[in-house]
Parts: sequence; C-alpha cells; structure tokens
Amino acid sequence: MTKYLRNVSKWGIVIAIMAMLQLSSCGDDDGSETPVTQEFDRTELLSSLANNLILPNFESLQTSVTSLSSAAEGFSQNTNEDNLMALRSAWIQAVTDHQHCSAFGFGPASLPLGAYAAVLGVFPVDENQVEANVLDPNFNLSASFDRDVRGFYAVEYMIYGNGQSANDLIGAFDQQRLDYLLLLITELKTTVDSIVAEWNASYLTEFSNDNSTSAGSAISLLYNEWVKDYENLKNFKLELPAGLTAGQGSADGTLVEAFYSGISRDLIIEHFESTKDVYLGLSRSGQDIMGFNDYLNSVVGGEELVTTTIPVIEDIDDAISSLPQGRLSDQIEAQEVITLRDLLQANTANFKSSMSSILGISITFNSGDGD
Repeated sequence: MTKYLRNVSKWGIVIAIMAMLQLSSCGDDDGSETPVTQEFDRTELLSSLANNLILPNFESLQTSVTSLSSAAEGFSQNTNEDNLMALRSAWIQAVTDHQHCSAFGFGPASLPLGAYAAVLGVFPVDENQVEANVLDPNFNLSASFDRDVRGFYAVEYMIYGNGQSANDLIGAFDQQRLDYLLLLITELKTTVDSIVAEWNASYLTEFSNDNSTSAGSAISLLYNEWVKDYENLKNFKLELPAGLTAGQGSADGTLVEAFYSGISRDLIIEHFESTKDVYLGLSRSGQDIMGFNDYLNSVVGGEELVTTTIPVIEDIDDAISSLPQGRLSDQIEAQEVITLRDLLQANTANFKSSMSSILGISITFNSGDGD
C-alpha cells in the first residue's frame, strides 16, 4: 500500500491547520469556498476511470451475465443436478462482477426504477411475492415496481432455495418456475447489454469531457454514487444484519447479502476492492490509473487527507480478512463483524464529509448517517 503514498508530501503547520478546519465541515456542505488547484484536469481523471475501470467492469459483467443466460437455457432444457451446478457457478461469477459495477449507477445505469444496483442488487428477497409471481400466469415483470422480486438475488433464491436439497429444488422446477427464472435473467441481460451499448455509443465521450463540479456533472454523479455504494456496504451488508442499526432489537442473519448461497464474505471482499479501485486509481487487474487520490493530491488539504485515509483503508482490508470463514449469516454477531463495521463507519468521514468539502462537490443524496 505504501506505493500509493509516493506523491504524498509533508505540509507546513499553516496548511495543516487550514485542512483541519476544512475537514470539520458537515458532509452536506457543498464545499464551494474551498480553493481547488485549477491545473488538475478532471477530464483526464474521468477518462481514465471510464476507459480503464467503469466500462471494462460493465463489459465483464456483460460477459458473465451472458454466460448466466446460457446456463439458464441449458438448465431449462435439461433440469438436472449438473446443469444446476453450472448455473450456480455462472451466477457466482455474475454477482461477483456486479460488485465491481454497483458504484456506477448513473448515466446509462440510471434505470426507470432507480440506480442499477438499487434495482437489480436488492436483498433480502421477498420470497412470498416471488412464489406468488411464479404462480401468476399474468405476471408482467416489466410492469412491476417491486425491486425485491427481481435481479441477482431473486435468481439466487430460485437456484439455491432456502434449505432445500438440490434434488428437491430440481423437482420443484416446473415450467412456470423455469419461465420466471428465465424472465429474471433476461431482464438482467437486457439491462446490462443496454448499459454497455450506451457507454460505447456516446456516454463515454460525454462523461469524460465534462469538467464541471456542479450537481449533475460527471464528477458529481461518480462521487455521489461511489460514496453511496460505500455506505451500502457498511449499512446493508454488515450493520443491518448484525443488529447495529439504531432502533434494532437484535441481529438477523437472514438479512445478509447472498444468504442462500452463503458467499456473503466473498462479496464483501469484492465490494471493498471496487471501492478502493476508484479511490486509489487501479483497474480491476491492478494496473495504475488515475483515481480520487490524484484529484485530492492537487487541492489544498487533499494530500493530508490521503495520508490520513490510506492507513484506515489498510485497517479495513485487515478487518475484512479477519471475518469468520463460512456462512456470515451464522456468525453475524461475531466481534470481527462489529470491528469491520466500526472501521467502515469511522472512514465515512474521510470518504464523505472531508472529500466533499475539500473537492467542492456537494453530497446530493441523504444517507441518514449524519456524516
């Protein structure tokens, strides 16, 4: 991690005091009076992230969702255990790739029902409503406003079940059930195909050439979706199932992401890797590109914030590595879960209020975190 500090220098006491004053501002402050070095080229940052991270990640997701669709077709034609295992394997790859796209729910990924991940990445699934939809010959998914009956985790519920054996699960797949499964996966494929096509058609140029920082600008959309995605990791993948949200009476392991497959821990790892890629400027394969840290290093107080943030990122990595092996739903009250949540919470100020103030980018969503 120390290689990311190569551009970090020591600041004098005067600048340090100025930075501390800036960091104390609220996350909803637009930071409009913060001086930003004009030499920094935001279009270069946006182009680097779009060409080397955002679009390649969506293209990887497109490939895995296409494979998922093919596996589902094979399963529908020959509903046996081998094809079920192949379908599950394809789903795991697709949902893993989804973790690396969930922060980019703007532009082509802003869907009629909301940001991409808020529509197709919702958990927990409403099992009762899914079952009702399966039995309803007139059900129309495209006309439904329900988010918890569609997307990656509704597919997961159908192909893993809730406690059934593989044989029992396969035996339940009559034509109506197969039709609903294919309907869900078709929506995933159509949506991802459309997102990639729009990025390649014109949005890549439009996004990369937008040098503004105003609300609705490319950098504002990216920053806000990235912060919101980070908070979703903390709030919904850890805090809520662990019973740590204000007003909760107890933990509930069924609320974890990927409850049916039991790969919650793996997806947390992938999610935070995606978060780091945007901040540190890394492609998914580890290639150095431009990231938010480069932007911060060009503004007053930014280098000090990077210096403060890097060790916290390392601590979060260590805490994720320390999460219990196996099904997270069975160990959701473990101290390691609480420790990780607390570290993510503490870092919210770095990613949210401090960055917003220093970069002069308004927070345009209400998370209720009070940061």
